[in-house]
Amino acid sequence: MGRTLYVVQNRLNVITVFDLDPRARTATLRRSITDPRFDVPTTAARLGDRLYLVNARFTTPPTPETTYNAVAVPLR
Repeated sequence: MGRTLYVVQNRLNVITVFDLDPRARTATLRRSITDPRFDVPTTAARLGDRLYLVNARFTTPPTPETTYNAVAVPLR
């Protein structure tokens, strides 16, 4: 079982990474991940050594032509 917690702070465009203690009662901040491609990421999924985030683009008025994307960032 993993002991890493990834927190998506969507409006801040930041992912914070915490190390959990063995009982998952306390956490220590390991680092923050930022990327210029973040545009209000709303959810994340880890696959291998990458974290994939979906951009919600809440700051962009939606139209039929509005595009959405996912961003992959390395975890190391």
